Amino acid sequence: MIFILYGYVMFNTIMNQALKWCLVCLLIIPLNKNNLVNGMDGQIYLVDKTNDSGIDFVHYAPRPRWCEIGPSVVGAATNEGLNLVFEEEREFWKSNDRLLTLDEFANIHLIKMNGSGGAWIDYDLDEDWDLYLVNCQGEENNITNTLYENIGNGRFIRTSNTGSEDVGEGMSVSVADYDNDGDPDLFVTNYGDFKLFRNNGNKTFSDVSSIAFPEGIKDSWYGGSTWGDYDLDGDLDLYVAGYVDFSRRPQYTNLRFPMDFGGLPNTIYRNNGDGTFKDLTSELNVLSDASRKSMQVLFHDFNEDGFPDIFVANDTDANGFYLNQGNGTFKVFSGPSGLSTTDGSMGIEIGDINNDGLSDIVYTNYAAEVNAIAYLIDNKSSNDGKLRNAVFTQNFDSPMIHKLSWPKISWGPGLFDLDNDGDLDLFFANGHLNSVSGDNRQSNLLFENNGNGLYKDISSSSGILEAGQRIHRSAMFADYDDDGKIDMFITVNGQQIEDGKGNTVFDPNQGRGILFQNQSKTKNNWIKIRLEGNQSNRDAFGTAVSLISNKIKQKQFLISGEGYFSSHAKELYFGLGQSNMIDNIQIKWPNGLIQTFKDILPNQTIYFTEGEESYSKIR
Repeated sequence: MIFILYGYVMFNTIMNQALKWCLVCLLIIPLNKNNLVNGMDGQIYLVDKTNDSGIDFVHYAPRPRWCEIGPSVVGAATNEGLNLVFEEEREFWKSNDRLLTLDEFANIHLIKMNGSGGAWIDYDLDEDWDLYLVNCQGEENNITNTLYENIGNGRFIRTSNTGSEDVGEGMSVSVADYDNDGDPDLFVTNYGDFKLFRNNGNKTFSDVSSIAFPEGIKDSWYGGSTWGDYDLDGDLDLYVAGYVDFSRRPQYTNLRFPMDFGGLPNTIYRNNGDGTFKDLTSELNVLSDASRKSMQVLFHDFNEDGFPDIFVANDTDANGFYLNQGNGTFKVFSGPSGLSTTDGSMGIEIGDINNDGLSDIVYTNYAAEVNAIAYLIDNKSSNDGKLRNAVFTQNFDSPMIHKLSWPKISWGPGLFDLDNDGDLDLFFANGHLNSVSGDNRQSNLLFENNGNGLYKDISSSSGILEAGQRIHRSAMFADYDDDGKIDMFITVNGQQIEDGKGNTVFDPNQGRGILFQNQSKTKNNWIKIRLEGNQSNRDAFGTAVSLISNKIKQKQFLISGEGYFSSHAKELYFGLGQSNMIDNIQIKWPNGLIQTFKDILPNQTIYFTEGEESYSKIR
């Protein structure tokens, strides 16, 4: 009996000591993924692989400091005759010791400061993602847009003479099979015009702009673009953003900000189905509310009535929102939607952040304006008994996002599951315009979704800061190395920067884009889905895919126009956590057809064709 009692006492003593040591360890090494060593299991970790990739593209966009430009001008400015000098203040641009003309001001400062984008595109149909990059320099230095072909093993080669080169002052690019012939085409916007490059199917493109737009292409400053089948006739229509109109300004304004000018109208083109487009802007009732210095636009069926609606992110003006009435026209719904904020909005992302099956929106804003997370809370009710509403509420449940984004200018957003745990993480590409508020280089931000729509900052532990502070602009996402984890490419604006002390600095890294490879050591499973329309548009833009795995529901949407001036890879990525089987995949095609597939194994890329009862595995 004494022996048993002694053993019991000793056992408790040992256990108490063990518990004490466990508590000490917990105090020293908190159980927080952010405190783990880079690359440890479960942590999102991205590595800069630019030097190893072969992507040597430079966005060269020199700019003077604002303080070297006269704050006001005398007279009128027009798009046709931008020859007015800065007379009133007699300020000089110090690099050439003479007065700037308004043409020089526009081209060197305002136009190029927004940067330019790029697109992931499988241009050669070899089932991997190539990269097309837009340059905002313009023909002065004969710097063209460039296409990089993915040759595997994380390497790319610069192509030449593909027909997709363009020496315009490039802004954005979107990818779409506008002619439904099975290969992806390119639509590029510029300051002055836009270009439609038709894929010839042999690794070359043809400029078909004059053929596709017989009414002519307006001389304009264009922003982003989006493709969608708004009339459900089986081909893709086009919506193009218009930005600043130099002819629209109050006299004697400062000419330092886009707000000092009026906006150019946006344009919606109907696809005629014969390789041509018709401008139907005025007929579709999207012109009256759409001259607001638009940055990025997209088609998406927010109220789930089967018809794609339109959301427009406007700079220094209220955002635009238009409900498709299903009769070939749109209803202005900007105010009631809850999205009509008047910040300097840039890029847009759509995703089901809280896994409630509804389309939430993230859009980036200017400095001293928090980036917006808007939850869709009502897409069923109606004010008139016919057209279903789409009402959003701004999310303030993640104060860290607002705190950290407040001092930064955010451009390209990203809403993807970087750790494959079944929820959408959030990325912001940041960079200022000039040296007025200090160094215009800024660090990016990455937030991990904790599973209930709340986010925590993991920027410092994720590896994204290793590339340094730069003037970041667009961010585009694709699994370029086909390992089941989402990677990203970021465009960077300019080689010439300001150090915040009045000095011009030439940084060899500035202007060179950044390729981040996702090296997160997660054991989570995944599935990638590619779609091909049959009765619907061949790209299947407007398709909603719902997935159930281990009782966890997810929903994603195939959309054109997400990001900032860029295009993500045209496939859907689902993280599955530890689920070893996908119970159910439901696909709702744009024409209303619903198909269901069951018991699908993870960790593969599968290809669905509208109306077919079976699917194929790509790799």
